[in-house]
Amino acid sequence: MKQNNYWRFILFGLVCSAFLLGGIFLQGSDTIAGQKKSAKKESQLKAFKVYQKKCLGCHDSVADPEKRGRTRDDWHLIVNIMHDYGLGLTDKQSEQIIDLLYELRHGLEREAG
Repeated sequence: MKQNNYWRFILFGLVCSAFLLGGIFLQGSDTIAGQKKSAKKESQLKAFKVYQKKCLGCHDSVADPEKRGRTRDDWHLIVNIMHDYGLGLTDKQSEQIIDLLYELRHGLEREAG
């Protein structure tokens, strides 16, 4: 009888440990997801500051609901054209602006041709 209780105790301990470790793992993945979301938000904020400084002097906001969105390739072409007009952007700033414009209008873009 004592032998049977011993194995029940061991089994109970293993099950509790599994639940505890599973909870810790799930909580940790939520924390990582939150950190990624926070980093993305911070990245978008930096990109918007570059956009304000470099683009809004000549262009209206991209938030016009009447305009269709563009593909990421379209935004690459547009930003490269702006380089020809003398817009001084580094490659990193160009990528930030392209990502920002695409993500702001995501879901409204035309299909790539």
